[in-house]
Amino acid sequence: MNRLVSSLRRIITIFLVVLAFFVSTAFDQHGNQLQAQAEPVTPEATGYQVDSDNNQARIKAERIKDNAEKSAKLLEEEGIKVTNRAAESAQDPNKNIIDSVREKLNLDEPIDPGTKQAARQLKDTVTGNGD
Repeated sequence: MNRLVSSLRRIITIFLVVLAFFVSTAFDQHGNQLQAQAEPVTPEATGYQVDSDNNQARIKAERIKDNAEKSAKLLEEEGIKVTNRAAESAQDPNKNIIDSVREKLNLDEPIDPGTKQAARQLKDTVTGNGD
């Protein structure tokens, strides 16, 4: 009998603890106390402004273009013809991505006749113009 009362007491205690946890979470009893709160220590921290990523990307692109042009100029002096892809990609960073997608998806190739036929059949089925 004592063992039954003891195990029943444990089960009720665990149930009440779990219930209290869920109720406190549901009603947000602890609020923002669990979040870290910090005040800036220096005045520079409050007035710190981050440069836009676009500005940094533009500066980096200009540096890449300048370095590529210098390298191409040095190689031309030695008689070596160089295509300046780095300068081109610095001017239009999406160009290489677009070319890569176009190549992988075969966008320059004509559509397969089987695909055209399947599209026509699907269109006929949807519109009800079947054979």
